[in-house]
Amino acid sequence: MSMNFLHGADQVPGATFAANWPENWATGWAVTLSATKLELGHLVALTEQLAEIEPALRVVHQRTLVSEADWQHNDTLTQAEQVSQVTAVQWIVVGELNQTESDFAARVKAALTAKAPFHIDVTVMPVATLRRAHKLALFDMDSTLIEQEVIVELAKKAGIGEQVDIITESAMRGEIDFSESFRRRVALLKGLDSAVLDDIIANHITFSPGAKRLISTLKQNGFHVVLVSGGFTYFAQYVQEQLGIDEIYANDLDIIDGKLTGEVTSPIVDGKRKAELLQEIAQRLNIDLSETVAVGDGANDLPMLGLADIGIAYRAKPVVQQQAKYAVNIAGLDGVISVLGLV
Repeated sequence: MSMNFLHGADQVPGATFAANWPENWATGWAVTLSATKLELGHLVALTEQLAEIEPALRVVHQRTLVSEADWQHNDTLTQAEQVSQVTAVQWIVVGELNQTESDFAARVKAALTAKAPFHIDVTVMPVATLRRAHKLALFDMDSTLIEQEVIVELAKKAGIGEQVDIITESAMRGEIDFSESFRRRVALLKGLDSAVLDDIIANHITFSPGAKRLISTLKQNGFHVVLVSGGFTYFAQYVQEQLGIDEIYANDLDIIDGKLTGEVTSPIVDGKRKAELLQEIAQRLNIDLSETVAVGDGANDLPMLGLADIGIAYRAKPVVQQQAKYAVNIAGLDGVISVLGLV
């Protein structure tokens, strides 16, 4: 294939892009690529591969979402504020697609990674979805907004880390019911001094790269941001305060005389409840489900990822990657900004 695949592609700034949507784009697709290194030669090879996969497609617009210039102030920022050191490029392509979006994305990724010796994220989204104004975003907490699984940190303090690790990993892979696994793990914490909660916040909780930048960007774009967690309210409140999140829903640890009882005092926020919360909050705010986004990493996030208009798996377990519409693996959490086209 020749470089004619890119012939005539517009390369206008993002602001102009948002204000000018030609009618022939309406049924097109946004193909977004994120990699640790994307140079001109790579892009030529990538466009050729894309043309071979779907010869009927034509690139009508190309824009850079993230470049090295965006990283230049990273050394003065906290990890949560930094821009992920990736290059992200988005193409708008039009023409007939002879396969499903997920199959197309998988084929593009396979073809591109075979030609380029580096890891790459590929998302294929209908332009109609990208163009739609989204207003509500729900996030998982553990291993999504923060890098840790809090219950694992608690287990380490209780000296039962290995036991809880086994149950946690099995639950996140979808091998056992989340609610049952949650009860088992919390029961093992009985007798733990509640002072360890503050110690974990002070010394063991770190935010995912780009988390603060992402939430700030969403808020600037009018999103209502909600944390929905199968973890614990005590830690969710801290995350809410640090990131500026609007609402939180998590599990309340039962504490008597400064000791954990091994129980929770509220209904467990499992996968089903997360999806219910998405529906309830959207209805309360008069937001259509077609205007919602959800981000998570575990099997208990799948119900809300599937229900939201844009469900994004973040550095997720294989079972989640296979079922989610979109995924971010190379970038930090701020890679969600590129998926949503918010530049």
